[in-house]
Amino acid sequence: PALRRAAPALLACRGLATGPASGGAVSDEMLEKLGTLSTQALVDGLWVMGWPPAMVEGARGLKPGQKCKGRAITLRMVPQRPDIAADKPAGEISPEYEAFELCGPKEVLCISSVGPWESVGGDIKFLRLKQLGLGGLVTDGSVRDTDEILSYGFPCFSHSTTAKQGPAAMQPWECNGVIELGQTNPVVVRPGDAIIGDQDGVVVVPAAAAEKVYEIAHFRETVEGIIKEELVKNPGPPGKYYPFKPPIKPESPLGKLLDSKGVKYYSTRAAPAPRRSTPARFGSGRRQLSTAPPTMRAVVIRENGPAESLKYETGFPTPSLADGQVLVKNEYTGINFIDTYFRKGGPAYTQQLPFVSGQEGGGTIVDVTPKAAAAGLAAGQRVAYSVLGTYCEYTAVPAAKVVQVPDGVGLEQAVACMTQGFTAHYLTNHAHAGLVKPGEWMLIHGVGGGTCQWAAQMAKLKGYKVIGTCPKGKEGVDGATACDELIVTDTIAGTPYEDYSSVDIVGKVMEVTNGEGVKAVIDGIGASTVDISLDSLARRGIFVTFGNASGAVPAFPPIRLIKKSLFMTRPKMLDYVSTREELMMRADEVFGWIASGDLKVGIDKTFDLEDAVAGHQYLEAGKSKGKLLYKI
Repeated sequence: PALRRAAPALLACRGLATGPASGGAVSDEMLEKLGTLSTQALVDGLWVMGWPPAMVEGARGLKPGQKCKGRAITLRMVPQRPDIAADKPAGEISPEYEAFELCGPKEVLCISSVGPWESVGGDIKFLRLKQLGLGGLVTDGSVRDTDEILSYGFPCFSHSTTAKQGPAAMQPWECNGVIELGQTNPVVVRPGDAIIGDQDGVVVVPAAAAEKVYEIAHFRETVEGIIKEELVKNPGPPGKYYPFKPPIKPESPLGKLLDSKGVKYYSTRAAPAPRRSTPARFGSGRRQLSTAPPTMRAVVIRENGPAESLKYETGFPTPSLADGQVLVKNEYTGINFIDTYFRKGGPAYTQQLPFVSGQEGGGTIVDVTPKAAAAGLAAGQRVAYSVLGTYCEYTAVPAAKVVQVPDGVGLEQAVACMTQGFTAHYLTNHAHAGLVKPGEWMLIHGVGGGTCQWAAQMAKLKGYKVIGTCPKGKEGVDGATACDELIVTDTIAGTPYEDYSSVDIVGKVMEVTNGEGVKAVIDGIGASTVDISLDSLARRGIFVTFGNASGAVPAFPPIRLIKKSLFMTRPKMLDYVSTREELMMRADEVFGWIASGDLKVGIDKTFDLEDAVAGHQYLEAGKSKGKLLYKI
């Protein structure tokens, strides 16, 4: 009993000395790509990168032709001992059933056994995995009730089958920790790693290196296909072309063969095995060496929730690069309301946990892949961009998403543009579909801070007349936005929006517009302003609702729009920067306004990355009077 009482404290102490269990998350898209490759090709890819062996020795398919792909859910078994049996949570909250409930079609359950012939489960336990649609099961132990398990339909890879019972020899102890699979030469598995199985066996692809492994393995499979085709056409000893090791020399028979097929290749030498299992990055062994360290500082969300869910970490893996990307050393990253939506989670704002927060950043390019170099990008260039995962020191960015920052524009200003600035640009230029013309009235809510402070200025630059709303204490922004009319409301303490019921906004709008209303409303507030916005519109006006600061706009019947034949749209920025040309059109105009002094970028406050929680709390409390940034 005394030991059991002490156990929580002991576990807490151990936790402080333990690194993060997960090494990242493999996207659904990357999982599908990895699943198209053979395990042999994946082993080759890891070998080229200098990683230790990754095949789970002894894990064989229960029947021929089985394949699996999924993200690892791990379960560690430990030898049977009376005190362990007493301390282990029992029944439905046992670690094994905790692991089961995390499983689904895109997960592979990985169970480490204490021996090759011990049973990790049978028909009754694994019935639940069938019900959950498990993507696969991998163990270095054995399974029993084989006929029933085969009928369950999910792929199963094990050392063998057995009639022995497991509970007599071992107990489930930990769900989703780091485990080892394989009885003689074990392979490390972290939760979230990609698990790929086929007729040859099972391979563990570390999540942090998945993109690079795919790139190398796919290239090698392509080369092997060309070699096989050539040997079928011109029979001869394979040694002329195979096996091949990087670098491929242009003057070699294989180099000449690839040149004749128009296949591009570049030198990627096998690097020494990384220390402390640090994943090799794109560029290891290339002539151009990156200055980026293997790990970095980052703000990570490991579970959805309040601002305190933002966790500052100092040993997060530096991202690897796929060809066509650049590695940016960030100096600033922006704080946006959409970041809080992803932090909280929800049907429309879901990311695979864990993830690095943020979606806009800027800094200096430190590493360039060949395709990115061909697009004109080079190390040392100042750039800004908008992709997911920016609250960190380094971000891998597709070349098509990179915008070079011109002279005359500060990096802080450029970063501020990437989400709020470009959002304001499409709202005032295109989201209204031309239903409002220069010289006509717009109503823009919340011009006291953030996106709509930009939108009010841009609307004026485009020739529209603007009515703005803002709370008391933020009236000073009127000088920057140059609104034609400003409606000042009371505040609601601790919220990012004002008390819109404190003033008859519709009455004032009708007074200003001589009873006609406005031709467009730009509304990022949501639930609190939907009625005001619709009632403020003129005949054939458009309601542009783009944010949920006070909650999402509730559903309403379309017949409500009939009174004035109104229009409504709920846009998002990705659909307005869907091509490189469209992105650069917005960048050129916005950066041009900044450089000329026509557009004022109001940066309200800059937080250190370590103070990530404070940045979100400040934004959600409604204190912002302009753009918020983190300094990396």
